[in-house]
Amino acid sequence: MTKYDFLLKYTSELITEGAVIVPNLLLRFYKKLDLTEVELLVILHLWRFKMEEGNEFPDLDEISKYTTVNNTQVQSLLAGLIEKKILSVEHLYDKKQGIWIDRFSYLGLFDKLMEYWAICKAKELENENNIDLQLSEEVANELFKAFESEFGRLLSPFEIKQIMEWCKTDNYSPELILEALKRTSLRGIKNLKYIDSILLDWSNNGINSVEEVGKYEKDFKEKQQSKENPSKRLKRKDKEYQEKIEKYKDVYIN
Repeated sequence: MTKYDFLLKYTSELITEGAVIVPNLLLRFYKKLDLTEVELLVILHLWRFKMEEGNEFPDLDEISKYTTVNNTQVQSLLAGLIEKKILSVEHLYDKKQGIWIDRFSYLGLFDKLMEYWAICKAKELENENNIDLQLSEEVANELFKAFESEFGRLLSPFEIKQIMEWCKTDNYSPELILEALKRTSLRGIKNLKYIDSILLDWSNNGINSVEEVGKYEKDFKEKQQSKENPSKRLKRKDKEYQEKIEKYKDVYIN
C-alpha cells in the first residue's frame, strides 16, 4: 500500500466512522453549569455510545475503557452529574425484548442550556435595539422561568424582549412584574398584552411596589363603597343589624 493509498483509506474511515456532534452552547456554557472538563468528556462519551453503538446505558467498564479514569472515578462522576441534575436515569419497558431497561436522559442538561440560551437571545435583541439593559442574569433567569411555568411553554424571543423592556425601558421592578403575572394567571389569562395593561395602569397611578398595589386596591374598594347607592347601604346595614340580633338573641331573651 502506497502512502497515498494509506492516507486515502485513513481519510475515508475518518469520515465513515462517524462523529459526535457537540453543541456550541454546551462548549460555551459548561463552565456556568459547574461542569469540569472531565465531566464534559464523560457526557461526550455517553453520547458516542448512544450514537455509534446504540448503547444508551453503558456500564462503568465500557466508559473507563475510553477515558483516563477508573471505574470508581467514573461512578463518582456519574453520581455528581445526576446530583447536579445534568443527567438522570430513566426506567423504560422494552416491548420488543419484553424487559425493563435503563437509559441516561439529558433533559436536565438541555433545560439548563435553554435558560442560558434565552438570556443570550435577550442580550442579542438588546444589542439590536440599542437597549442598555442592566438586569442580572440571575434575575432575568428567574423571570423567564416564572413566565414559562405559568404559560406551560417556552417563551418566544419577542416575549423575552418584552419582559426585558419592562425592566429597563419602563423601569418596572421584577417583583411588580411577577405580581402582575400572578394576578393574570389567577384570571386564567396567559397574555403579555394583558399583563402590560396591568403594569401600565399601576404606573399611571404611581404604583412602584407590591405593597403599593395592595394599598391602591384597598383605597379603590373604599371609594367604590362610598359611591354605593344610599338605599343599598341602608339595606346592607339593616341586614347586618338583623344578623347581629339573630346572633345574640339567646343572650337577651330569657
